Amino acid sequence: MTTVADDLGSPTRITPAANISRAARARGRLTTRVLNRARAFYELRREWDDLLDANNQYTFFLRPQWNARWWRHYAPRGAELHLITCRDERGTLVGLAPLYSRPLTAFGIPCGRELLFLGMGIDLKTSEHLDIIAKKGSENRVARAVAQCLSESGMWNRVLLRQVPMDSAVLPHLVTALRGDWSVVPCDRAPYIDTSTDWATFKAGFGRSMRRNVEYYARRLFRTYPSCQFTRVQSEDAIKPALDALVDLHRALWRSRGKPGTFRGNVETFVRETASDALASGRLALWTLTINGRIEAVLLAFIDNGVCHYFQKGFNPAFAKDGMGNALVSLCIRECFEDPSIRAFDFMGGGAPYKDLWARTSRWNVAYEVQRPTFGTAFFAAAHRVQKLAVSTYRQVVPIWFRALRRDRLQRQLLKTSLACLCSCALDVDGALFQLLDGMDVSF
Repeated sequence: MTTVADDLGSPTRITPAANISRAARARGRLTTRVLNRARAFYELRREWDDLLDANNQYTFFLRPQWNARWWRHYAPRGAELHLITCRDERGTLVGLAPLYSRPLTAFGIPCGRELLFLGMGIDLKTSEHLDIIAKKGSENRVARAVAQCLSESGMWNRVLLRQVPMDSAVLPHLVTALRGDWSVVPCDRAPYIDTSTDWATFKAGFGRSMRRNVEYYARRLFRTYPSCQFTRVQSEDAIKPALDALVDLHRALWRSRGKPGTFRGNVETFVRETASDALASGRLALWTLTINGRIEAVLLAFIDNGVCHYFQKGFNPAFAKDGMGNALVSLCIRECFEDPSIRAFDFMGGGAPYKDLWARTSRWNVAYEVQRPTFGTAFFAAAHRVQKLAVSTYRQVVPIWFRALRRDRLQRQLLKTSLACLCSCALDVDGALFQLLDGMDVSF
């Protein structure tokens, strides 16, 4: 591994694969480079976007803006960026692997490093339909160039690439070119609706009951609440109130179900920044339902290359009896049918049963895993098998009622701990305020 000044104007480590002779370039081989600095997202932005627009990898979650923001907010501890670029003999970007590495551990023992796609590797699922980006017709060349770069770099013990479309034209070539044991397994199913037809044709494909319900809840909602308005956010000024409502409604809905929901940690900041950027680039779909001047339901989606990716929704639980959630989804899908620039409504994965009521077709995402034959990966695999065996044995031996009792006890302990922390913080603030006032001549 050598260090040179790259096209970003700063020192960057590159792989030996980047040191390709002029004769090799003349034969059409690709030059690869590993960029480790976050500024590469912005310096590559135009080329990166152009490469996506030139092929059929239709997903918002491969955009440089999304990945740069994800890296800034969610990069795991000890992670290192690995953006692998592939350029032809003219210096044109024809391939890009948006990867990062992180420590690989088993029972707290270091086993090496593993490579993952940006957007993966954290508890919160944020990204789907991930892939190595490649120019049309160059998928095999890009895959083999990336594989050679990875093989020669020694930067990994395991490669785990999740949420890859089953029909990826790049990943099968990559895993076969890498040296090591590899496997591919399904990991998620994403239902979607083809909106390139028309609304009437779409409804005709349902059974009698569903065909009635497709528009029933929306009609009833407008009939019950004459002040109800359905709108799509079109300006920067309207984003904040819509997202404020989305966060509050989503939290209220999941709190009513006894679960935390999605908007925890720095997710809210991440979503707000992304929505603002998506509006500026024409890729935001943010719809609201307003009753008596108050936003009671919101659906957030991102549009890319004619595909509307449904990201999150929230609605007031008080309107659950009115079927507000169904009404909102129905209105959003119908607007996608009426928009000629949108060809598909992607429900994304997650397995929520209501998605299958709307969508009759789906795409499978798979996970590719490659392990190098090293002691570290052997130890990790053995530890993983032991862990799975322990979990399986626990489920077979311990009665269900006891497991439920233990789970409830742990949840109560977690709640008590959280409340204790909040009380402690409150006391600290109160004590500091008391000391401050005690030193001042203040009377109440």
